[in-house]
Amino acid sequence: MKTVEEIRRARLLTLIAQNAKISVLLDRLGFAKTDNSKLSRIANANLRHDRGGQPYVMGSAMARRIEEKLGLEVGWMDNMQTHPEAGGENDPIRRAVALMEAMEPEAQYQALRLLDAIAQPARPNGSTGT
Repeated sequence: MKTVEEIRRARLLTLIAQNAKISVLLDRLGFAKTDNSKLSRIANANLRHDRGGQPYVMGSAMARRIEEKLGLEVGWMDNMQTHPEAGGENDPIRRAVALMEAMEPEAQYQALRLLDAIAQPARPNGSTGT
């Protein structure tokens, strides 16, 4: 299980990637240019010489400030990325749900039975289990 510091770092890297550059993210956040080095150290997991070689981490105050400035829900920086966030519009779970929502109830049950069959573990040596 990842620590909250590791999750915040991953979220920060996601935000940097979405904004193309850390400087663009800083502008969106309204942070001073001097915060560039602070966020860069966190993003790169640079080691702190003043704390026994521990990496720079993002505290709760900065995480909440980022969430507020970007209009994200409180705690977003502390929670693992979800499947839809990772896959965007091409996320297979989102697509499957959308397809099933458009089906008639009987077709939904058929699709669910098919998914159940696919999800069953493969039997060794092609046996049928009977």
